[in-house]
Amino acid sequence: MTSYLTAEQPHRVADVLPVLTQRAEWGAVRMLFSQQLQQGDSGGQRVPNLLMDAFAVALEQVSACYAMDWETMCLHALTALADVQRAEYIDLELFQKYYEFDIRGVASGMVPGSRRRPGTGEAIVETCRRLRDVHRLSAALRRTGSSGLLIGSMNYGRYYNIRGNRDGEGASDLDLIVVLDDATGLLPLADGLANVPCVRRSDVDRFRQRAEVFMSEFDDSRTVFSHKVQLWPDCVPDPMLPREIAAADYLLSIHVMTPPVLRYILVDSTPELARETSGGRRTLPDYREAQHDRWDDVYDFAARQDRAVLHEVEVRDGWVRSPRCYHFDDDDCYFPGFYQSMFIPGPNLVWDDRAIHFPIAVFRNKLAQRLRDEATRRRHAMLRQSFAHVRRDDFAPSVLRTLDGAYSGS
Repeated sequence: MTSYLTAEQPHRVADVLPVLTQRAEWGAVRMLFSQQLQQGDSGGQRVPNLLMDAFAVALEQVSACYAMDWETMCLHALTALADVQRAEYIDLELFQKYYEFDIRGVASGMVPGSRRRPGTGEAIVETCRRLRDVHRLSAALRRTGSSGLLIGSMNYGRYYNIRGNRDGEGASDLDLIVVLDDATGLLPLADGLANVPCVRRSDVDRFRQRAEVFMSEFDDSRTVFSHKVQLWPDCVPDPMLPREIAAADYLLSIHVMTPPVLRYILVDSTPELARETSGGRRTLPDYREAQHDRWDDVYDFAARQDRAVLHEVEVRDGWVRSPRCYHFDDDDCYFPGFYQSMFIPGPNLVWDDRAIHFPIAVFRNKLAQRLRDEATRRRHAMLRQSFAHVRRDDFAPSVLRTLDGAYSGS
């Protein structure tokens, strides 16, 4: 979708189909979409999560054929859906139908126990937009001597639950961990952000201002720097999302860490996650823009919650809060905390100038071993890595299967 879709410039399905069929095998996407339509037409009140997940997996597999060409991927996906329904044009009306409604023509809405489910086209468009944008960010930031990790919903819900900016609920963030040699790298990082056309300039200025405060007051090799930047503000139109459909803006959430901070989170001082060698709990200060919440909620592998008061202090140009990295309870059960949950499931390493994939792999092995150790002690309990994540209900079923094994169907 390389130019605006307008009422005067619809895409003809017949013009796109020959290119689509040469580029990738769309058979699974088409069949699963048709199956969902049939399920709805037969009177089903809700398409099963597993069917929606299979559709998302099929889209993920097809996307490998597009080699960073996410605009074309988006257009071809919508064309495949349109052809299944015998539509002749992809125009604003059809785009809006797919973006705002699920495949049965029922307005997308809340699913019990989770946040709003996006429309079929909404999940496709918003996933492709973020994949395009993270590629652009990678190109701009890899010159800063850093490493970047894609975390959050784009790591566990692609083409499944990525939401746009509509219905009064904010769009899904694009979440990144950036690892820098030292805090002085924040300024080149700001320069890199300024070179990305979809980033709001005032947010970059604010990032630079807070970075200078951080370097002068909080740079102790023990504190995380967090900041949110708006992408695609009103003044910067996005050719993948017509203004008539929805607002294009969403937030880039960046957590910047130095190697000592990352090592502390990943407990690299010991080969195992054990109270005797690593301590009963660890916290880390986080210098962020706004006050967050009064509670620090963590969960163990059995989905039990441990709630503590979140210590927060207002400081210059922000707040410092200190959530837990992990926690052991009195029964020696392990609770991954806010920071370690960023690595569940394993993050997507977007660029890596610092070879941080090695310590992350070691931590992932230690986490799996801790689960096995607790399963030996608690052999009748159902223990899963995903139970320890606060957003577990938003995980795509395929992600749960990969993370937890055969017993995590949804």
